[in-house]
Amino acid sequence: MRSLMIGIGSTASRPGDVAGNLAQIAMLAARAAANGCALLLTPELSATGYGGYPAVLQCAEPAGAGPIWHALAELAARHRLVLSAGFVEAAGPRRHLAQYVAYPDGRMVVQRKHRVTPREAPLDPAVPLFFDDTEEIGHVPPGQAHFVPFEVAGVRCALVICADLGVRERRALLRRDGVELMLLPTGAGGTRGERLDAAELAAPDGMARYLAALRAACDPGDGARECIEDHRALAAVNMVGFDGQALYHGGQGSIVDPSGDLVALLPGIPLLERQQPRFACGLVSWP
Repeated sequence: MRSLMIGIGSTASRPGDVAGNLAQIAMLAARAAANGCALLLTPELSATGYGGYPAVLQCAEPAGAGPIWHALAELAARHRLVLSAGFVEAAGPRRHLAQYVAYPDGRMVVQRKHRVTPREAPLDPAVPLFFDDTEEIGHVPPGQAHFVPFEVAGVRCALVICADLGVRERRALLRRDGVELMLLPTGAGGTRGERLDAAELAAPDGMARYLAALRAACDPGDGARECIEDHRALAAVNMVGFDGQALYHGGQGSIVDPSGDLVALLPGIPLLERQQPRFACGLVSWP
């Protein structure tokens, strides 16, 4: 039986604050190493901040040739773990929403997001998308999706970035490539009305609002069902907190093993005063 200790780290990333965001990732990497993790997943655009803000676009770097990559490579080497963090990839005139995987020995994997959302514009999708009447996010033409497989301690992994969960060929592609662990970094944020502060919690309807938000933030969705049906594990994590501009991130995350068991959980945090970077880890096993 093979086992992998996986860490998930929720960052309170701010748009354009690369130094501050990397400091959070460094703290989470140290915690992951202290807990014996071989792999740490941080959210979509965790190093640059989330969204299509100009401050985020200005952080773009060519894959493997910028300050974000060098910082992540140094952290991976120092802590002897595989580290995944989100960034904006500069590829000629295009700016892709992408995710690094940094190995301790200096190797690198980059996954681009296919289904860039309206909130992330003008970031570029990995491939030209088409639109229909099913949702406002574009769809990947058949045969054009590509999830880069890579291995961590003998476990075959792939990154599926947030809305790419809706790529219509995704499950078939992951099964074809023998993926045993799907890594799902997310960054989507909500509105102020979906969160409460201490004063609102103390209001007459505050507790009911808080409990409803907490229940929604702890809902694992269909992740466990897919893990069981496809014999695959899942690690997912989202950002947390107000981004200082428009979005309020929930901070939820989870690790689910191939039998559907929840081995680690970061519940979402509805209370604004408690929103901060957090870490969880869990041991996942495969036969």
